[in-house]
Amino acid sequence: MMKSRNRCLPLNLTKEDMSGLAKDRQKIGASLADIDPMEVDRSITFESVGGLDKHVRALKEMVVFPLLYPEIFERFKINPPRGCIFYGPPGTGKTLVARALANECSHGDKRVAFFMRKGADCLSKWVGESERQLRLLFDQAYQARPSIIFFDEIDGLAPVRSSRQDQIHSSIVSTLLALMDGLDNRGEVVVIGATNRIDSIDPALRRPGRFDREFLFPLPSLSARRQILTIHTKGWSPKLSPEFIAELGEKCVGYCGADMKALCTEATLSALRRRYPQIYKSSEKLQLNVNSINLAAQDFFQAMKTIVPTAQRSVASPGRCLSPLLRPLLQRMQNQTLRMLQDTFPSILAQLSSLDSPGIDNELSFDDLYEEDDGDEHSIYEKRGNQQHRQSNLPPSFMSFTSCSYQQPTTFRPRLMISGSVGQGQTSHLGPAILHHLEQLPVHVLDLPTLYAVSAKTPEESCAQVFQEARRTAPSIIYLPVINQWWEVVSDTVRATFITLIQNLSPSSPLLMLATSETTHHHLHSTLQGLFDMRSQEVIQMSNPNQEERREYYHDIIINQTNKPPTSKHSARRSLEVLPIAPPPKPKTLSESELRKLKHQEESTLRELRIFLRDVLTKLGRDRKFSMFTKPVDLEEVPDYLVIVKKPMDMSTMMTKIDLHEYVTVEAFMSDIDLICRNALEYNPAKDPAGRAIRHRACAFKDTAYAIIKAELNSDFEKQCQEIAQARKRRGQVSKEIPEFYYTAPPVPSRNNPTPPPPKPTPVSLPDTERYSRRVRGIQVEKQAPLDLVEKNWQMEKRLSRSPDKNSSEKRRPVSENTSSRTKDNSAKKAHSETTPRPPKKKVKKCIWASTKRRRRTKSVAAIYDRDSDARSGLDTDYEEEDSDFGKLSDHEDVVTARVEEIKTATVQDNTPSSSHKHQSITTDKPRLSRLLDTVVSSTNNYNIERLEKLYSIFSQCIYRHRKHYDKIPLIKVRYAHNFL
Repeated sequence: MMKSRNRCLPLNLTKEDMSGLAKDRQKIGASLADIDPMEVDRSITFESVGGLDKHVRALKEMVVFPLLYPEIFERFKINPPRGCIFYGPPGTGKTLVARALANECSHGDKRVAFFMRKGADCLSKWVGESERQLRLLFDQAYQARPSIIFFDEIDGLAPVRSSRQDQIHSSIVSTLLALMDGLDNRGEVVVIGATNRIDSIDPALRRPGRFDREFLFPLPSLSARRQILTIHTKGWSPKLSPEFIAELGEKCVGYCGADMKALCTEATLSALRRRYPQIYKSSEKLQLNVNSINLAAQDFFQAMKTIVPTAQRSVASPGRCLSPLLRPLLQRMQNQTLRMLQDTFPSILAQLSSLDSPGIDNELSFDDLYEEDDGDEHSIYEKRGNQQHRQSNLPPSFMSFTSCSYQQPTTFRPRLMISGSVGQGQTSHLGPAILHHLEQLPVHVLDLPTLYAVSAKTPEESCAQVFQEARRTAPSIIYLPVINQWWEVVSDTVRATFITLIQNLSPSSPLLMLATSETTHHHLHSTLQGLFDMRSQEVIQMSNPNQEERREYYHDIIINQTNKPPTSKHSARRSLEVLPIAPPPKPKTLSESELRKLKHQEESTLRELRIFLRDVLTKLGRDRKFSMFTKPVDLEEVPDYLVIVKKPMDMSTMMTKIDLHEYVTVEAFMSDIDLICRNALEYNPAKDPAGRAIRHRACAFKDTAYAIIKAELNSDFEKQCQEIAQARKRRGQVSKEIPEFYYTAPPVPSRNNPTPPPPKPTPVSLPDTERYSRRVRGIQVEKQAPLDLVEKNWQMEKRLSRSPDKNSSEKRRPVSENTSSRTKDNSAKKAHSETTPRPPKKKVKKCIWASTKRRRRTKSVAAIYDRDSDARSGLDTDYEEEDSDFGKLSDHEDVVTARVEEIKTATVQDNTPSSSHKHQSITTDKPRLSRLLDTVVSSTNNYNIERLEKLYSIFSQCIYRHRKHYDKIPLIKVRYAHNFL
């Protein structure tokens, strides 16, 4: 089992890192599905869901209303819907609605339990285990009712049963069917399923009693996209303007909710790249001004280039927004087409407009379809004896709402054809623009690629499948681009199949047939002329743009874009500022309650550590051969012990350190074990039998301690102790916490003895190698700002100043009383120093940090050798030198700062454009441009859309070739455009 688990290790974790998780699961004794936790983001509510108000209302009817208004269901003796299924394209908010429902049901006095199963995590390799998991799940939900069970990706748990399928899945599906609606009533348990493939679910689940409702999650409409963008950007400061959000929503055709969330993320990263491009060249964290990062429209434009909508990864949407360039030419035809659709397809368009409303009060269909009418409507209740029956020979009609034109207009075979000559834009521009306006309806394309793309199907099968899908998703649209072309190419069988499928449709079926033709209506085949009748306002004839439309189309490129000055490269370049390296992040500030709770947890862990360490020392002390290490060395027996051994250590001292809470990790404890062994080996040579015996016992002492630690210590516990030590360092809690019970009261002096005078403070002589800060010496330290600008320079000076002292400095042993030669040498040197005049002290630059915690320096020679009254004066002299060094440091900081400013000024001067380019003006001939515009408008009479676009592209290419010139006269004299005219 361990070998198999080691083959599946993550790339960034080792076997030791994963051992803790495996041990936890072994202790629990459960499978992965039982202990896999699921955390729901508590900030997601129904307000975080945009464009799905109808689904939110339906979920409230299923879950919230039975809890708030149970008397309604008790009066009519009905059960509310207990199951629904979410289906639709990926990224449309199915799981998001489930998360919002879980959070909404967690408020108030009566909470609703929420259970979630992701995919097929209930499946198991053991026979019958999956069914047991499902039964336990429903039993637990029934015990905690009211409750919700959410199956994400339910198609993996309950696929369609067939003879080719495994018998295990069939048994699971049968168990799920029985649990959802069997002999036992599941009570107040709501089951919700989510899938991207509704056809892959077993049909037995899709009936009332199991999944009562099916909610389609389509791609968001225009108003839904605006609402989603507003939700994703509501936390931005400053907020985006509603005008920009409206325009951005128009551009995001075919984007789902996840795509728009990714769009906001990519736009933010684009703004970061534009503002601080230097952070990509540095591996260290730099100090950034986050408030200076502001998004622009170009950031969203660049982000849209990098994002491929999820719905367009497999099949591209035929709908497309009308380009702003072509809007002056085709806006009139688009408005005319939409007005005709309003007359042909009124009921469906009214329902679509009501879907985008945020509430019920604003819906048109709600007021029209649910208005109470007490006039001629027959009562559906049983009449009493005293009520008179109406005198009529005809039976009363109760369900005749569809025949009432006041309630709902009747639709008869809605069809529309946009016909015109080749190049008028009906197929390339106007047809996709109409589909973009009707983007809430599913669109099914029927053209030559659809008929012949799949070689395994015949064209007749492909045509029948398109009509079948359109009928299933009604109201929908069947789009027939260039119908005249494929009608002439296909066989008679395909034509007959197409006509038969159209005739089999119900006359009032809400299925719109939208076609485009590259020829006029009277040149079409007679069958197509019969399908799209011009007398019934089912045909729109395209016309070429008029004079006003052409003038508006060319005015911007001829008058405005030709007068733009060239963009200077110098002004485009921007000097990148030098960003300082960011300091390490400060430890997280915890509240008093959090800190108290954290200390309690840490103290519990360290208490177990101290108990364990005491047990280790007790086991070592029981062995008699280790008794020599239990107490400190007697200095009367070995007076030279401290001369050789610098850090004495024994087991009693270690026990004292345990009581003083000085051991936070086992590693620190083992270092003292090593110190005991090292001291014994260092002091006792292997020359005599006694020394060799002590050395053997020291090595055995160390090995025994390591063996005990290895056998009884849990590696995860040691990691936990190390994490506690690191966490205390990050919090700045470096000092040892000595327990209060360890302190004892000081001895009370006798009253007969007079109080001795306080000792005079004497200067402490320290060796040359030790360094002490000014705070340790009792001198007030002033706070100064860190010198970030000159840090590297002072580090270099520190290395240069210390390089000659490294060779001369040597470690000195402590001076003993028996060594008289060194004392004589020191006294001679002192006498010589008193008689000989001292040379003036040379001021040496030292690296002195501005931070008070790091302000340290070595003591001068005078402070070391003058042990009497001269010591204090020597220290004062050192402080004066240190102050002078700080003065030099400030001077050096000013010099470096001035140098940096000079460099920045030089960079700005280099990037500033020259005065000749700055004051140079554009040379153009505006009257000639106006005459050119009139010539273009008059010469393009009866031009179709394609020829007008071609001429526009020629003008654009000419402007691009002359974009760097200030003289625009040669641009007007270009002959290529005139030849085209």
